[in-house]
Amino acid sequence: MNEGVAQRRGSVAGNSKAEATRARILAAGRTVYGEQGMHGTTVQRILKEAGISRPTFYKYFASAPEVVDEIVQSCNAEVEGLFVKVFAQPQKAFYDYLPMALSGYLNWGRSLGPLMIARFRELHDVSSPVSRYRDAHNQRIVMILHEAMKAHGRTPPDDLALKTLVQGIEHLGYQFCAEAEHTEMPRYITVMARLCVSMLGQREDWEAMLASPFFSRLMALED
Repeated sequence: MNEGVAQRRGSVAGNSKAEATRARILAAGRTVYGEQGMHGTTVQRILKEAGISRPTFYKYFASAPEVVDEIVQSCNAEVEGLFVKVFAQPQKAFYDYLPMALSGYLNWGRSLGPLMIARFRELHDVSSPVSRYRDAHNQRIVMILHEAMKAHGRTPPDDLALKTLVQGIEHLGYQFCAEAEHTEMPRYITVMARLCVSMLGQREDWEAMLASPFFSRLMALED
């Protein structure tokens, strides 16, 4: 499909009915993709979930993979925007962002339901077309962290440490959504917070955590 056709199919700005129909297709696609993954997401399944006709579908999208493509990019933008929003709020110290950033990420992932699990698995599956977005997505989060640290007068660590942190948090978020009860969130935040300080901090940061009753509890550092 050429770019002109793609643009016409996606051009719904100013048309509330068309926007609603397109959103309905995407909502159905999120449900189907979360349940079936890329290879099980078909136009027919999206049609059934959305309750629309095949001609209506093709007015907006060329294929089921195109729907999944937009869904995954939208999810990536959501989590990137979440971190941007968190770090835009004024805080006295950089590590004061930890509770908001980590709980916000886990709650966001939980809100996606099965979609979070399908997205994570396929971002890490080189046989899935979705995987092509992973490196750029993670690099954008690395840059968000990098700029947030600089804004607080801190020297960001090597990119390897930042990438390791992003990948570790990503995996823990997936594990929480796939395997844990919501009541286990504090346990996951403890591990994630320790990982953050390990990758981003120095000896004096650990000393500050030990001296802080709040962070000592958050990170389970109390005797």
